[in-house]
Amino acid sequence: MLTGDKGKDGESVGYACRVSSKLPEDCMKENATYTPTSILTGWKAAEAHLTGKKADGHADDAAPADDGTKPEGETKEGGEAKPEGEAPTGEAKPVPEENKH
Repeated sequence: MLTGDKGKDGESVGYACRVSSKLPEDCMKENATYTPTSILTGWKAAEAHLTGKKADGHADDAAPADDGTKPEGETKEGGEAKPEGEAPTGEAKPVPEENKH
């Protein structure tokens, strides 16, 4: 990685090129002020960020945060979800407040 402002600027240019879907070669031609290495470093960083991969090319090992939601058709117990208003087999339906005595 390059040090100094010019190297960082080239990386920023490369990052912006990738985000705007430009090929690194086109970006290098349009920005001859910066070294191809700095532009490509930024381009690769953006590629990794956009595809969810680490800079070394391996998928991120961090598990997604559990927000408590389940895919459609699944319940927390792992059984099939029933249409709204229909109780699962063997379970009682809750009584609406207005029907309680």
